Order: sequence, then C-alpha cells, then structure tokens
Amino acid sequence: MTGTIQMFLIIVIASFVFSLALSRIPLLRVPTAVGYLLFGLLLQTGQIVHLTHAEYNWVSHLGEMGLLFLMFLSGMEVDVAALQPKSWSNSERNPLAAALSIFFGTFLLSFGVGWIVSRFFPDHSEVMMVTLLFATTSLGVIFPILEESGILHTNYGQTLLLSALLADLFTMLLVSYFVSLRTTGQFLDFLIALTILPAMLAMYFLVTRLKKIPSMRKYAGNLQNRVRAAVALLAAAGAFADFTGSEPILGAFLAGILVSAVPFASKDRLRDYFHGLGYGFFIPVFFISVGLSFQFSLFRDSAFWVWVPVLLVAAVAVKVIPAWQLARSFGTRFAVAGGFLLSARLGLAVAAAEIAVRIGALPQFLAQAIILVAILTCLVTPIAFVSLTQNADYFNRARTIE
Repeated sequence: MTGTIQMFLIIVIASFVFSLALSRIPLLRVPTAVGYLLFGLLLQTGQIVHLTHAEYNWVSHLGEMGLLFLMFLSGMEVDVAALQPKSWSNSERNPLAAALSIFFGTFLLSFGVGWIVSRFFPDHSEVMMVTLLFATTSLGVIFPILEESGILHTNYGQTLLLSALLADLFTMLLVSYFVSLRTTGQFLDFLIALTILPAMLAMYFLVTRLKKIPSMRKYAGNLQNRVRAAVALLAAAGAFADFTGSEPILGAFLAGILVSAVPFASKDRLRDYFHGLGYGFFIPVFFISVGLSFQFSLFRDSAFWVWVPVLLVAAVAVKVIPAWQLARSFGTRFAVAGGFLLSARLGLAVAAAEIAVRIGALPQFLAQAIILVAILTCLVTPIAFVSLTQNADYFNRARTIE
C-alpha cells in the first residue's frame, strides 16, 4: 500500500470521528455534511496531517464522484407522484400549490438580491447565478429534520418537503442551462444541451416497457443487477450531459429522478444501498474537498466580514418572506419556522458556487462568502425550526394527510 492511499484512509477515518463527535454536541443538530466540510477546513490548516499534491488530487477526484452521487441521491428523493396535484379545490391547503407559490416568491426576491449584489459588489458577478444560489435549498438537511420532528406526513410537512424538492429541481435545471449559455453563447448549443431531457424521458419509457418482458424481469430480479444498472444509468446520464454541453450533475440528478419514477418492488432496498454508499463514502469526500479548497486568506479581508452577514440575512429573508403565506393555514409561528428551515442550503449551493467560479460567473471572493453562508444556514436554521415547533400545538392547526 502506497503512502498516498494510507494517508487517504487516515483522512476518511478521522473525518468520520470528527463529524460523529460534532453531531453529538447537545442542543446542536449539526448535519453530517457540515461536519465533513468543517473537517476539510481543519485539514487545510495542516494541523492534523500535511497533504502532498498527489494526496490532494486523490481527494479532489473522488470528490467529483461524490458530487455526482449527491445529485443522484437528491433526484431519488423526488417523489414524482407527490408532484401531481391531488385536489385543486382548495389551493391554499394543497401542498403542491403552496410549494410552487413559495418557490416563485423566493425566485423573485432572489433576483432582487442578485441585482443588488451585482451592482454594489466590487468584482463582476452574474445576476442570474446569484439568483439561483439564493433560490436553492438543501433537501438533505430538510428531509431528516422533518422526519425526526414527526411532521413529515402532515400537510405542513409535505408543503415544506415539496418546496425543497421544487427548489432543487428547478435550480438544478436552470443552473445547468445557465452554464451552457454562459460557456458557449450559441442558441444551437443550448438546444443540444436540452436533449438530455427528452433522452431521459425516452429512457423512462424504455425501462417501463422492458419491465413487461418476463425474461427482463427475471434478470432484473436480482438486486445486485439493479444496483449495477442504476450505476450504469448514472454514468451514462452524466456522460451524455457532458457530451451535449450540459452539466454532468444535471444528468446525475435526472437519473435519480428516473430511478425514483420507475416502479419496482425492491426500490427501498436499492435506495438504502445507494444512501449507504453515497453518504457513507463518496459524498463525505466531496464535502472534505470543498473544505480543502476554501481560501482562508479571505478571513483577513475586512470586506469579507461585511458581506457575509449581509448575505446571511438575505439568504434567510428570501425564504421567510414567501413562507409567510403559510400563516393563513398553519399560523404565524409555523410560517416563520418553515421559512427558516427552507433557508438551509448546502449541497447544491456549494456545487453551483464551485461551478460559477469555474466558468467566470462569480468571483472567488463572493463564491467563498456564499459557501460560508451556506454552512451557517445549516448550523442555525434547523435549530430555529426545532425551537419554534417543538412546543407548539401543531396538530390543532395542520390537517394530517391520510
């Protein structure tokens, strides 16, 4: 075993211990992903171990695979059936209608924030990229909080969950096509990049047709074969997206949605397997790599500490203000709590910020500030949500979904 592999294994073990210890702090619900990102920041200081260039490359390359897994698992969390309206007779209480309204309100406010930032920020930044970074949320943080709080299957919980799903879905699509237009600028290239959508739709119909063939059902009955097929689908979708000029993370996200949409018996077992593989190895390495790339030199810049609180307030405001419409159905306390929870951002925000720097849509200074804001929202907003809801008489205000 080479020294590089030994060092990498030490990093993986130490990051697990660090994240586990951090999550055990009383009164704090520090998401595991945040723990790994903080470990990456600590690792960069050189106080734990000193990484060589080869070891840093190991972490970076595996981190790219972790990003694809993160987007794939985010797509698998999308319940396609839940996106279909069950009843539009009372749109105020329909989770999908409320979620759509919250997202579009957030998008408009985020556009205002993006315009202000692009106008007053010292370096050039794209309005639309800032808008998308503020419009997104973190399904990986929101889902477990709702589940642990026992309100996931209420009308209120489903509204928040759908709001997170739509924010992830729409921002993922828009980020990918913004990147395509930003890098090529040709409308034909944009249309070519769009072919990932009909390609995945065609794949969905192909898979559903193959399920009706007895020999294919017999072959696919083995869970190992289904895992191999899902990995191949993830790779094919990412490669196709990259070939057509779109972002591989969009292909991975759509592949996850496709797996979620296709009905089959062992889907829960398949999801558990990929959750274990992704969140147990690849995704932590991605967040470690993000922490490793963070520029500590920005902390010495006084302007950095001026912009971070401003962006943090804006990140919370663009979610809390649209969520205020939930007050009519669930009360003011739960409307504010929902806005705080939807303010949590991490995976997609970090990924989009890294991509924005790569294509020149954001300066490194602003991207690093947004990443720090994303970390802070994941540390603060779940605590605010739990504090506002744990002692409230929720079930007298929210109608439980049958």
